[in-house]
Amino acid sequence: MKTKTHVWGIGNSILGDDGVGIYVAKMLKRLSPQGFEIVICESVPENFAPLLKRKKPKHLVIVDAAQMNLPPGCIRRIPLDESTGPSEMTHGISILSLLNYYDLSCLVTTIGIQPKTLGFSTELSAPLRKAAKKVAKIILRSKYDEIPFLTS
Repeated sequence: MKTKTHVWGIGNSILGDDGVGIYVAKMLKRLSPQGFEIVICESVPENFAPLLKRKKPKHLVIVDAAQMNLPPGCIRRIPLDESTGPSEMTHGISILSLLNYYDLSCLVTTIGIQPKTLGFSTELSAPLRKAAKKVAKIILRSKYDEIPFLTS
């Protein structure tokens, strides 16, 4: 069966809330939803772009901590052309540049979750655990429009 949706969990699980994308991906992996391929990218999504090129999914969903100047645990969709680096997403790779480099054409939904703490820790804060569960449910139902866009 061809996978329609790839979900990338991006983050660093030893930097507290920066591991929220990984946390969401692990929750989804345990559920093994049909039609989804769940990938734990950690902080190197560029290592997984060749997989996208080979499998050609219709949709890529990226989940990562994002500095958005919102209260901890707030969830926003970040327009792809705005997720160009460390200004929002907490990792320096530009997803748009990565997709363009590999000439990947699929629908991309980038979900950012505002972290509370980014210090050395292997635990997520309570607001991020709650947000992660909400994001996982939204992904399973493919109801991305329930997440507001980040506005300037």
